Amino acid sequence: MKRAVLGAAVVLGLVLAGVSDAQAQGLHLGIQGGYNYAQLSDVPSDIGEIGDKGSFVVGAYVDIQFHKLLFIGVEGNYVEYKSEADGDVFKQGQIQIPAYLGVRLANGLLQPNLYAGAAASFEASCDIESVSCEDADVSTKSAIWSAVFGGGLDVALGFIRLNGDVRYNLGLSKVVDEEGVDTKWNSWMFLVGAGIGLGN
Repeated sequence: MKRAVLGAAVVLGLVLAGVSDAQAQGLHLGIQGGYNYAQLSDVPSDIGEIGDKGSFVVGAYVDIQFHKLLFIGVEGNYVEYKSEADGDVFKQGQIQIPAYLGVRLANGLLQPNLYAGAAASFEASCDIESVSCEDADVSTKSAIWSAVFGGGLDVALGFIRLNGDVRYNLGLSKVVDEEGVDTKWNSWMFLVGAGIGLGN
């Protein structure tokens, strides 16, 4: 947990250190939300059949343009992950902080982009069939890491920016804190958002 918090703080510190220079290029603040389709990987065979489930993501972002084509993005999201095993729904809420480096493939009204980075996620809630994971004797990690890969399209309307993204989160840390269990969350996210621009 301490390592995850420290890592997130370092990333945020590096980003904020470049804000004054980035304002000359462009700084965008916005809100976003969408659909999170989650999948559990590396599930032990004795658990039974696993069913993927969809849920939601909502949050805010800052997008710092520090070069004509390059930008840094940092977000703060609440993400709900769901999966089903033998009819029981496992649900975990996470505070997720992604940070990534991106490239805008074009400027103007339509601005397609690609990006990659990492995300630290901190457990906010966990339950199985409305019973808390603690009461169900399921021990989960309080902090996990994932790799982030995505792309999207921004629509620049003056100082207002509309955006749509498709993102894949590849789990790097196991979810269940149990010896011999290496289960991870992977997910596809489909996001839409709106923001305002500061600077040029």
